[in-house]
Amino acid sequence: MSTFYEKYSSLRSSKQSLLCVGLDPDPERIPEGYDTGDISADLHSFLADVVDATADLAVAYKPNLAFYEALGSRGWSLLERLIGTIRDRAPGTLIIADAKRGDVGNTARFYARAFFETLACDALTVNAYPGLDTLEPYQAYRNQAIMVLGYTSNPGASLFLEQGNPPLFMQLARAIARANETSRNLWLVVGATVPGARIKEIRSVAGQVPFLVPGVGAQGGNLDTVLTNAGSEILINAGRDLLYATNSRDRVHAEVSRVARAMAGEIRKRAAIVDPRNFPLRADDPS
Repeated sequence: MSTFYEKYSSLRSSKQSLLCVGLDPDPERIPEGYDTGDISADLHSFLADVVDATADLAVAYKPNLAFYEALGSRGWSLLERLIGTIRDRAPGTLIIADAKRGDVGNTARFYARAFFETLACDALTVNAYPGLDTLEPYQAYRNQAIMVLGYTSNPGASLFLEQGNPPLFMQLARAIARANETSRNLWLVVGATVPGARIKEIRSVAGQVPFLVPGVGAQGGNLDTVLTNAGSEILINAGRDLLYATNSRDRVHAEVSRVARAMAGEIRKRAAIVDPRNFPLRADDPS
């Protein structure tokens, strides 16, 4: 069986894309027309349309668990159904469970079982601050990826991460790089809103550890800054700007596809500057 990184590399090459699509359904923002009265069914129909519109460009889909857990048992059923839909309509595309779990080893063992066995996700976001030993139950799944929160995109992230000498975010990145030398299935989550100098510092100690990069678009992250400082061993998450590109069900496929294509083209154009061998410019790329 192929590892997460092998699948990622293959998809990145075949789709010429670094796009990860965030599937974070807010019932209050669902476009008009998804109105059967069954919120779980309506959200599934909406998300299935988004998957259809992006399947040719998405390297990964990233459902954020908070949006599903808020619906109770219906949300968990929605997530299970959505995973099946992705497997059916975008075969081979990676699924990242954005759950940000973090707990002691025995609990982590059951989190790993839940996401890697029960839900059969390809990757999971986690919090490593309880200690590197809490990552070991996840690392045992060698074909899945563990995406460790490194420097998040929220404005208050620096409050604790900048403490220490070297600062905490650098200590974490260095520790993850060392741990990845044996497991080869660790990633770092680094927000696109993080200053470019900080992204460059993280890359300098993280080595070849790939990055998942949220925060482009609605949160104000800059693609040039990210790619210049992080390189192309990354996944760039697109969330609200893509998901809510229109307020009409009749326009979802066309508008989501348009936004995804424009974003993927911009990513590819900038990736071609830092990695022209893997991302040669194409005739349809933005000028």
